[in-house]
Amino acid sequence: MNKQQIIKAVAEKTDMPRKDIAKVFSSIFETILECLEKEESVRLMDFGSLTVKTYKPRKGYNPSSKIVVQLPERKAIRFKLAKRAALKNLK
Repeated sequence: MNKQQIIKAVAEKTDMPRKDIAKVFSSIFETILECLEKEESVRLMDFGSLTVKTYKPRKGYNPSSKIVVQLPERKAIRFKLAKRAALKNLK
């Protein structure tokens, strides 16, 4: 399901115009990204949480050239699914 499909589904469930839902949808994700840029965690009840994890610098190896290189520190967004949101039928 993509963004437009989500907006359409919410519009059908709420009887609100798609234009308004699109604004709200965009605002929610902009706010989440702003929080993550400040390295604040975002918790969505019964869905999951988003955090920023910092990885330390490390040595990497290029197998084709057999050169060891120093990889810089990096940050990544991590998502942890809430227990209540887990799909029990998936194994």
